Order: sequence, then C-alpha cells, then structure tokens
Amino acid sequence: RTLPNAVLPTKTCWMFLPEKLRIPDFNDGHSGVCLYDQYFQKNTTRRKFLTNMKLEDLKQIERDSRRKIILDAALELFAVKDFRSVTVREIARHAGVSVGTIYNYYPNLTELFLDVFLNSAAEITRMLDAMNLKNAPSLKQLCEFYITYLNDNMTFYQMMSHFMLGGELSPYATPKLDEIMKALMNRMEKAILSAGIQSNSRLTAHALFSALNGIMISYARYPGKNDADIRRHTLRLADIIAVIFQTSASEYPDRSL
Repeated sequence: RTLPNAVLPTKTCWMFLPEKLRIPDFNDGHSGVCLYDQYFQKNTTRRKFLTNMKLEDLKQIERDSRRKIILDAALELFAVKDFRSVTVREIARHAGVSVGTIYNYYPNLTELFLDVFLNSAAEITRMLDAMNLKNAPSLKQLCEFYITYLNDNMTFYQMMSHFMLGGELSPYATPKLDEIMKALMNRMEKAILSAGIQSNSRLTAHALFSALNGIMISYARYPGKNDADIRRHTLRLADIIAVIFQTSASEYPDRSL
C-alpha cells in the first residue's frame, strides 16, 4: 500500500530517515523498521512534509544515508588497524552491504579514504567555528585543540600524510581536498589575526599547521611510550609552538605560497 502521492511505501528502514524526521520513541524494537501509518499518527506536520517530497529526494536521502553507513564502518575499522591495510571486503562486511554497493559510491579505496579524511577535516572546522562563537581561540587554545584532535583521531593525520606525500587523487577529488584544506587554513588564520599577528597571517597559518603536524609525525607512534605519555608530551610541545609563533611570527618578511 502506498500513500496518496504513490511515492512513499508504508515501511522504510529507520536508518534511512533523516534524523529530524525520526520518532525517537517508536520503532519495532528489533528490526529497525518504522511503520509509516503509526509514524504519521505521531506527527501530522512531518507527514505533510514527507508526502510532498519527490521520489528523487527520497532516493538522495537513501544514497546519503548509505554513504554515511559506509564511512562510519570504515572509520571503525581504521580505529583498530592501519587504514592502508583495510580492504573493500572488510568495509562491506562491517557496513552490512555488498562490495558492489561500495563501488557504486567509490571507484577505488583512495576515493573512500579521501571522503573519510574530508569528513574529519570538516569536523575540525565545525569545532573551531563553535569555539569562535564567543571569542576567537588563543594560539595556545588552538594548538592544544588541534593536537588533542589528532591524538584522538590518529587516522586523520595518517591519511593527511598519505595524501600530502603523494597519494594519487582523481581530477575530481583534488579540488575537494583543496577546498576543505583552505577552510581549515581560514580558521587557523583567524586565530592568528586575533592573536595580534597582522602581517604574514596566511603564511603564518601554513607554518603553524606544518609545525603542529610535525609534532605528531615525530612522536605519535614513539617506541616505548603509551598513549597517555604521547598525549602529554605532544601537548607540551604544542604550548611551546604557540609561544614561539606568538612572539616571533611577525618578524619574518611577507611572502606568499
């Protein structure tokens, strides 16, 4: 049975509903299926919204949701093993989809890795934006935030190193990488300007970004040290980097990349 517009079926998978359209207190308790008849009794407004949606809109929601499931599964695997050793078959099994489904979204693993990396970079920019709602973070706060994020998300900096040191990208993917990296540099530059470093601000943002990543490249997997030791040491180094940039960055001549 279908709804009056002959577009929506009476049942849909709970995970494919946009979050704002889900009913938190209703599902069948084990299969994750939301029944539209009861769903609509819950909320007439959302019923009107859904019945007015076009078939293509619903298909896009499903595509986006399935892509997110694939990315989340990949991230969970990357947390327990090096991302370069993860296979498409492992990701498919973990996501509960077929190998063919993954290839419908990504032509190869490099493109999937890039999407995971871009999502993490976008998360950093969102978090920095949240920090900026009241006052721009100090250089010390910015450095500590970024190093903490890298300690909590080792895959991000590993992927960044992979792409920056020669990871092959398609002509379509390269502009996406450039866009998100520019967005991250914009946030770093804003903090630098707020710290009173008015000259060479963009160049200083690049230098600060490189210095912070260098900390992790040097010490993130240091032999004989546990995670707590590494976190403590890298945060101390981040504080030193912040002081150095605060006191000396404005002394260097203006040059652009």
